[in-house]
Amino acid sequence: MCLSIIGVICFFTIAMKATKIADDLWKQLGLTSTDANININVSVGSGVLQYAGAKYAKNIAIGDRVAVVSQLVAYAKIYTATAEFKNDYKRRWEAYKNEWMKRNSQPEQVTITAASIKAEEKQRLEQQLKTAEQNLNSTNPKIKNGAPYAIDNIKKQIAALEDPNNPVIKRKLDEANRMYNDMQKYYSESKQKFEAEHPEDPQVLIKKRLQQILDITSDVDYAAELKEGYKGKKLFVNPVYEKKPADWKLAFRAGKAATEAVRTAAQQWLKQLNNAPKRS
Repeated sequence: MCLSIIGVICFFTIAMKATKIADDLWKQLGLTSTDANININVSVGSGVLQYAGAKYAKNIAIGDRVAVVSQLVAYAKIYTATAEFKNDYKRRWEAYKNEWMKRNSQPEQVTITAASIKAEEKQRLEQQLKTAEQNLNSTNPKIKNGAPYAIDNIKKQIAALEDPNNPVIKRKLDEANRMYNDMQKYYSESKQKFEAEHPEDPQVLIKKRLQQILDITSDVDYAAELKEGYKGKKLFVNPVYEKKPADWKLAFRAGKAATEAVRTAAQQWLKQLNNAPKRS
């Protein structure tokens, strides 16, 4: 099994932490069980493939890749049903949730009412009226002459506050409600996104990852031609393929037999999960 297969398996993110697997398998890959666990955990948490330390992976014969893939998937199915896996997932999920909650808070219900806006406006206008009345004694002729007009205008605004359809009160109330609704919408959308990316039930995430496997490997062209690139790097002749995501390319390099083995296992596992009784 080549290095790319390790990447594919990490991308699948089915097994989140390996604690007990055949030593000969890890030896074939040039990994320790600790290395493998870290790679899988980082891949799951960050969404970026990690396969550091798999120094012997490229040496695994093509004919052995299907067997290695089968062992890894079989182990993953067993491990993800264990209490250890579930407890580890719960611990990390709670850490993700706490971090999210630090950045997002539930908007407080709007407590502003027409009456509270009226009282606030009245207090503001009365303060302006007091200042305008003081301006009647100003030594500045311009300020003194303008004071009567200002006083009359402010008194009209205060009287208008008694109108139940006062446009100022209505506008400010609408603004307050609109701001609350916008904040509530943002909070709800952020929460939905978090729950989609970090479901509380690990089985939901596993099903999502399995479906991702099937989606991304559905159109791999194993006969695609390659050409020599910069510093010997292999590139696809077809520019469309060169723009494909890294995981599609990993499946290509893994080969049809190994990738189809993964697809078959993913389909079977997904079917089992979909048919499993829903948790209460």
